[in-house]
Parts: sequence; C-alpha cells; structure tokens
Amino acid sequence: MARSSYRILVVEPDPDIMEMLVAALVGRFNAQVTCVATAEDCLDIEMVDPHDLVVAELSLEDGNGISLTRKLGELSQRPVMLLADAPTRVELLRALRAGVCDVFPKPFRMIHFLDSAERVLDAYAAARREQQRYRGLRRLVRQLVQDRRLLNKRTELVCRDLVGAHRRLVHRVLELETNSASES
Repeated sequence: MARSSYRILVVEPDPDIMEMLVAALVGRFNAQVTCVATAEDCLDIEMVDPHDLVVAELSLEDGNGISLTRKLGELSQRPVMLLADAPTRVELLRALRAGVCDVFPKPFRMIHFLDSAERVLDAYAAARREQQRYRGLRRLVRQLVQDRRLLNKRTELVCRDLVGAHRRLVHRVLELETNSASES
C-alpha cells in the first residue's frame, strides 16, 4: 500500500529505534518522515509544519509523551502513537485520556505497529476529508443564503415597481374617465 501523501513525525531519542521506525514507515507507507529527539523540537516543528501522525517515545529527556500529546492537541487534532519501555497501567490510562491512539510497549512487533499506524492514518485522512466536505457544504449554504437574500431584495423591488406602475395606470385611467365624462 504505497501512499506518498502521509507525513509522519518521529520523536525518539534512541537513534537505532529511530532508524528502524523510519525504514518501516517509509517502506510501508512511502511516507515523508521527519525525526527529532525532544518534545520541544516536536512542538516547534508541528507549529510550523504539521504532520499526519506523530510517533513519540513516552519518556523524553525534556518531558513525556503524554504531556506532549496534550500540547499537540492544543495545536490541532493530529493522531499520536506512543512507544514505551514497560508502561504502567496508570501511564496507559493517562495516555488514553490525553488522546493517544495507541501505545506500544517495547519490544513490539513492527507489523502490529504498522497495522495500527495504517488504521490511525486512514481514520485521520477520513476525518480530514469529512472536515473538508463539511467546510464545502457550509460555504455552499452560506452562498445559498446570500443568493436568497439578494433574490428577495430584487423580488421586492420588482413588486414595488409593479405596484407603482399599477397605481400610475389606475390614476391615468381615472383621469381619462374623468376627462371624457367632463367632455360629455
């Protein structure tokens, strides 16, 4: 399933794991992968150049993946997947409450990770298409309302003109009848 439209940001301090993730993500999705080692770098990049998916380590030198997920959620609703060395149940709960799509305890099977990433990316792409469709429909409704208002104004002007023309015609007919009655 080669797709070239996906952009993935990997936040991983371990260069070996980062290299393995990049090779797998590029191989499976033909994705454009950006790599950073810290939460701060991730946030800097995402503010300027958002990605379709963020894959982050739970334990980062300048924070953790859960707080990073919350901060990313403030920027936009992009999906986040976390990698973790033996996460606790509390950490898993916090991650899910923060909006993490999936957590992979290390070591994990790459095929399961890639399958999950595919589901997450497909759901995100579908949500973006739905948002674009919704925005398009809102623009269409807005245009219809404007067109209706304009049509109502024009109809009102035509009706005023017709009423005015009818009054003038009635007055003219009455004048002609009055003039012909006075002449007789």
